[in-house]
Amino acid sequence: MQRGDSMDGLLLLDKPTGMSSHDCVAFCRKRLKTKKVGHAGTLDVEASGVLVLGIGKGTRILRYLTADTKAYRFGITFNLTTDTLDHTGETTERKECDDFSSLHEMMRSFEGEYLQTPPAYSAVKVKGKKLYEYARKGEAVPDVPARKIRVGTFSQVGALETDNGLYRGDFFVEGSKGLFVRKLAADLARKIGTVAHTHYIRRERAGRFPIEECHSLEMLEKGDFTLVGLADALAHMPKIEGEPYKDRIQNGQFLPVEVEAPRVRLVDAEGVLLAIYKKIPDGIRPETVLMQGE
Repeated sequence: MQRGDSMDGLLLLDKPTGMSSHDCVAFCRKRLKTKKVGHAGTLDVEASGVLVLGIGKGTRILRYLTADTKAYRFGITFNLTTDTLDHTGETTERKECDDFSSLHEMMRSFEGEYLQTPPAYSAVKVKGKKLYEYARKGEAVPDVPARKIRVGTFSQVGALETDNGLYRGDFFVEGSKGLFVRKLAADLARKIGTVAHTHYIRRERAGRFPIEECHSLEMLEKGDFTLVGLADALAHMPKIEGEPYKDRIQNGQFLPVEVEAPRVRLVDAEGVLLAIYKKIPDGIRPETVLMQGE
């Protein structure tokens, strides 16, 4: 970990409910007094949990993190659905069902590749507008092709509880980039023969970053935080000592170095990230150079 006052790295934030990812970026820009803040994948306004923010040069490595697998703990309420597919929306359908004997079998059917159509209330853009902008204005929401998602572990946490004809339970899922947990809950309910919405969603992990390593907004206010260093943030990439190649790296030149991985990180003698290079047939070429002055 690196001290927060270095201002180049990743900030792991425990996003509270009620704030958009953009709101969190704006908060950090103001608190850290820098415009160079970005995020590696949004969270719904009503979701909480791990939001990975890039600070300073950290914004330049976010694209290497957006495809990371993410893990969620969430609650599903069966037999009632809403226009937003979560607890904040207007009720659109209620359906009686008290047979959940196929629940685990249906959950397993989602593991692996899963074709998911994004929900109407989402930030997916069509013709320059986000889907929720069409929905909120009462306009017809354009059709969006289903997207191929990968679902890893999908499990139930505890038994279902019933109240006034509704069944509620806690669940856990690991999924690839682009997974909408609200839509997964709705699709699961449809397979069982009913409808559903989520009553909470909490992202517990993004890539290798767990919720336990995240900072609250209150901690940021007090200055009680650290940043993940650039080189550590890309620990999943093989490392090459870049000290002998510094001049060539700074000039963005090809290096005749054989590697197996599609991308590698080059670091100096102190472990500071110099650049990310991409594999080509006869060596590696620069993709992102982070040396001083770049």
